[in-house]
Amino acid sequence: MSNEYNLKLNCNAFFCPYSNQDAKAAYKSGEIRDPSPPITLATIKRKLKESMIFDYEDPSLNDREKKELSKLFDAVEIMTTARARQPFNVQNMFSSLRLVERAVKKQLKEGQISESLASKFKWDKLSNRQKRDKPMYYLDVARDSVHVGLKKNK
Repeated sequence: MSNEYNLKLNCNAFFCPYSNQDAKAAYKSGEIRDPSPPITLATIKRKLKESMIFDYEDPSLNDREKKELSKLFDAVEIMTTARARQPFNVQNMFSSLRLVERAVKKQLKEGQISESLASKFKWDKLSNRQKRDKPMYYLDVARDSVHVGLKKNK
């Protein structure tokens, strides 16, 4: 008895005209456009509020905390702007919220924000990133053909 699998694969292949070394430089220079919109400070603030990690419009914030928060968001904006030319897998929302978490912890450690402001961030509401399972197949792309096969379980 033979186990035979037929697999039909429709594939749209796009090949980059740049070599691997030139592709990164071309991307950073803006020659290669990223179709995803960049993540902005406004988007991060909205996501912090929606996920109930932190409400930046909280009426219980005192003047000192508002000033500290303004400086914190200035630092976060600088960091997100620096990441704006990086690929989407680097500048996704999960890593942007983790960036805010690191900024809060760093500024708390350096005494730039108060313990009372830092305690208003509910980082336990930020779920851990789920790692994808390894695929059950492999894709081998050669210059003239594409080979698809099933991986063996170890």
